[in-house]
Amino acid sequence: MFQADSVSITVLVENWVDMLLPDQASPVGSDDHCVSRYGLIEHFDSRRIPPRAENGISLLVEATSGRHSVRVLFDVGLTGSVLAHNLRVLGVDPAGVDHVAISHGHPDHFGGIHRFLELAGRRIPVATHRDAELPRYAVMGDGRVSPVYNAAFTFAQVEASGGAPVLSCDPLELGWGIHTTGEIARRTPFEAAGGPYQSGQPGLYQVSAAGEVRRDDVLDELGLVIDVKGEGLVVLTGCAHAGVVNTLLRAREVCGDKPIRAVMGGFHLGFPTTPAENVALTADAFRELDVATVVPMHCSGLRTHAHMSQVLSDHYVQPAVGTVFRFGTPR
Repeated sequence: MFQADSVSITVLVENWVDMLLPDQASPVGSDDHCVSRYGLIEHFDSRRIPPRAENGISLLVEATSGRHSVRVLFDVGLTGSVLAHNLRVLGVDPAGVDHVAISHGHPDHFGGIHRFLELAGRRIPVATHRDAELPRYAVMGDGRVSPVYNAAFTFAQVEASGGAPVLSCDPLELGWGIHTTGEIARRTPFEAAGGPYQSGQPGLYQVSAAGEVRRDDVLDELGLVIDVKGEGLVVLTGCAHAGVVNTLLRAREVCGDKPIRAVMGGFHLGFPTTPAENVALTADAFRELDVATVVPMHCSGLRTHAHMSQVLSDHYVQPAVGTVFRFGTPR
């Protein structure tokens, strides 16, 4: 199986902007300074404009092997306007992206796709699950309904905007150690989904391809895993509706039983319906799996940052738009 010599991951869209965060070493006792920030110097430079935050996520992955490289955009944030702004601020050329992977069909993950494809100006593969376009409804506790809130993400629309939809339930190899996870089995007990669909109850619902109204357990979710030579696996999650621990287990199924160098992305622990005890259970699972670097983002929630920054202090890294993570050694 192919591996990357090195990988860099640039945070293009995230819930936080923090100009006071310093560059730092990776949390493995080294001085490699693998975490670099768009920070105070840039913030005070009148020639620059600051990046923007929003409730979404987008990560640019660049893997290298010798003189070769591949660029994959994992998710595209909530709005095309913020993604386009941050691409410009961070000096990223959309035309240089080789592949897009959309973790699942929720707007905070696919929302910027049409603007991105417009900026790219050429046909780019867009990998996602075949069920990501199925109609979704959100029913609030006070009775309000958000109907088909994923209506902007049909595969026909993606194709019309310049994308080439690639629909797979299985892992896809995207080049130099980068793989989608494909479907993620729900095996960790505390990450199990809730009860069945109940008409008239608040919750998130989906209409299946057969026309059945069902609870939306986000079975279309996939993650991204990069196998880095001499380092291990770097695992990216969109929202981890499937469970971040389940995603790590799936990453090892795809790439082999290797050390987990980092996990970053949404951990799905900030949702009001997620049991509070799942934060500590997740931290314990990270410790058991010997995860070297832990970066909760997007939907992970304040209590997750508070807890993991304490009990996993040697592993936790605070995220922010403009942060770049580097793992491995370029040749």
